[in-house]
Amino acid sequence: MALWQVRGSALVRCGEHDVELREGQMLWIPAGTWHDLRLQANSVIFPFEFPAATTSTTLTDVTVVQVGAEEKLVLLALYQSESTLLRPSVDIRRHVLDALERSLAGEQAPVLPRTPAAQAVASALLREPADPRRLVDWARQVHSSARSLERAFKAETGRTFQQWRTECRMAAAVRLLRGGASVTTVTHRVGYDNPSSFARAFRSTHGVSPSQLGRGGTT
Repeated sequence: MALWQVRGSALVRCGEHDVELREGQMLWIPAGTWHDLRLQANSVIFPFEFPAATTSTTLTDVTVVQVGAEEKLVLLALYQSESTLLRPSVDIRRHVLDALERSLAGEQAPVLPRTPAAQAVASALLREPADPRRLVDWARQVHSSARSLERAFKAETGRTFQQWRTECRMAAAVRLLRGGASVTTVTHRVGYDNPSSFARAFRSTHGVSPSQLGRGGTT
C-alpha cells in the first residue's frame, strides 16, 4: 500500500515504525505490515492499493518519498483511474513503484521547507548545489535572519541547514554519477574542494564510494 499526503499531515504507525507524514510525501507500506493512521485536522490523504499477488518490487521496508511534479502527475492519473470508468493503456501502478524505487536508490531530491524564505534558499541550492554561501549570506539574500532560516529547516525538514545542504549535494551527486560523470567532475559540481573530501561525505551518506556507484552500484 502507498499513502499520498495531499494536504496537511498524518501520524502513521507501521509495525515498529512511527512516521510523521507531511504534505507532499508518500509512504510505502509493505504487504503484511500492520499499520494505524491518524489524520490531522484539515488534512487529505490518498491511499493506493498494490495487490501483493501481482506486485513485483524491490521495496521491502517502510519508505517515505517526497512527491515531485512528475510523480504528482502519475499519482493523479492513478487516482483518476481508480475513481472513474477511465482505464489507461499503461500500467500506472508500475510507474508509481518505479518512482518509489528510484527514490530509495537516492535519486530523489530532499524534502523542501514550507516557509517561503527557507524554501527560496532550498530551491536555489537544488539548482546550484555547489553554491558556497553561508546561512547568514542566504538570510540577507531572502530578507530573513539566519536564526529564522535554521529554525524553519529543522522544523520543516527534520534537518539542520548544513545537514540539508549535504543531503542536497549527495542527491545531485547520485544523479550525476548515474549519468556517467567522473568523480572529479561531480566533486566540483556539488561543491567540494577535492575528491577525497567528497568521497568521505558520499560514503558516509550512501555506504559506497562514488566510484562504486559510477560503475553501476546501488545505494
